[in-house]
Amino acid sequence: MDVRSLMRRSVVFHRDELAVIESEHRLTYGEAWARGLRLANGLLAMGLEPGDRIGVLEDNTFESVDLFCAAAIANLVRVPLYPRNSPEAHHHMLEHTGCRAVVVSESHRDALAGSQEAVASLEHVLVRDGSYERWLSEQSDSDPDVDVDRDDWFVIRHTGGTTGKSKGVGYTHKTWLDTGRDWFYSFPPVQRGDV
Repeated sequence: MDVRSLMRRSVVFHRDELAVIESEHRLTYGEAWARGLRLANGLLAMGLEPGDRIGVLEDNTFESVDLFCAAAIANLVRVPLYPRNSPEAHHHMLEHTGCRAVVVSESHRDALAGSQEAVASLEHVLVRDGSYERWLSEQSDSDPDVDVDRDDWFVIRHTGGTTGKSKGVGYTHKTWLDTGRDWFYSFPPVQRGDV
């Protein structure tokens, strides 16, 4: 099992049920999947390929679901950046993971100023500003159906850097799902309809 397959299964069984609630925004599983498909196709159209690393600097909003889904759909490796870090720390994380693209919310745009010059591998910066929704709606909503293996990298998270520069810790699709399963064992019971 890989993350994309689990997402697809959720859409098949829960398409019209709420998956995301954030302030006044609501997304069903089907809507989240459709937005993920559009972003995945937009990123692939930019020239990204399965296995490429893509940084992301944003707050925990409903739009953040777009890249979470899109990366799984297109088999891109998410590299989350942390808003409290310095621009130099962001450059380090993007550089040492070899990110070819980064998605950044408009509110964090300044934190990545100069990234394309500082990071040799970085080709694309997609800013979630006022034009993002229009751009997203123009992307294909067909499933690119790229190959995904459970041993492919899914995400590279970074350590706190307490003993030097932060280090990337990679999770494959399998280890991400295994870790999630282990976390859920310690949660209180989750019932149908819980969000």
